[in-house]
Amino acid sequence: MLYTGKTTASYFWDDGSGINGDTGAPASGEPMQKGLAASPSWPMGTKGYVIYQGKKADFFVGDRGPGVPSSSGVMLDLDGKTFADLTGGTWDSGSLTVEGAGGLGHIPVKYVITEWGEGRGKTGAPKPFSTGAYGVRDKAAPPPPCPTAAPAPSEASDAASGTSGESQTTASTQAAKEAPAQKPAQESAQESAQGPASPAAQAEAAAAAMAPFAGGQDAAGGAAPAARADGAETPAAAATTGTASVQSVTPVSATGDPSGRDDAAPAVSAAIVVCALVAVSAKVVHSRVTRRSSGDEAR
Repeated sequence: MLYTGKTTASYFWDDGSGINGDTGAPASGEPMQKGLAASPSWPMGTKGYVIYQGKKADFFVGDRGPGVPSSSGVMLDLDGKTFADLTGGTWDSGSLTVEGAGGLGHIPVKYVITEWGEGRGKTGAPKPFSTGAYGVRDKAAPPPPCPTAAPAPSEASDAASGTSGESQTTASTQAAKEAPAQKPAQESAQESAQGPASPAAQAEAAAAAMAPFAGGQDAAGGAAPAARADGAETPAAAATTGTASVQSVTPVSATGDPSGRDDAAPAVSAAIVVCALVAVSAKVVHSRVTRRSSGDEAR
């Protein structure tokens, strides 16, 4: 139910015969039939029903009227057959009148609108024919659909996630490429700040680095001579030192491998080891020459 109210109803039958005030075919183009009603203002195609003394009858708006009577409150024109059913009379198709209804031509009815029509007209309470409400299009046409449709939320979320993932991957790759390049640059800066060491300093540093490994392994892989607990040098160690035989040992601190394995990379360059060997040999030779000179003078 869309709308309900009360009004006075009359009856008509416009079949184009011209009998009894016939004005021609209904305005909607539909043939005259039972259930077709005329309204002075409701939209064409409106559907509903009326109730009179407990009797109910369906109708649809297919014509315009009543004309002048609508200004006096007669707002609905029912077809003659429906009017006869409500009043208990009979329909006379020859005279197009209702017989046996006690001469009733107007009755008070309650109307109920169940569906508004799509044609021209005014919804709501009926208006007299003289107002011209029958020519008004009460319902606005719906707007056309939007030609551009926004992307679905799931697609937009997937696109945003894909873009974010690509950005993070690119940033991580770029950082990984720049990290190795920055490390050598920092080491070069530290070496430049410290400056190059002299040959003598390099020799002393090499000798100091090899000193803790007296108990390790020699170059041939055998056991190296170790110092005694009382601080005296063992014969094997003394002999080795007297002949200036220096072991080629890589410091554990230089390799960063506390296990001291043979596969650790040497940290002391070959040039430093050679310089250390030359320095030690020169010291030994100088010591022997000094001893001989002192002996000759004593004699």
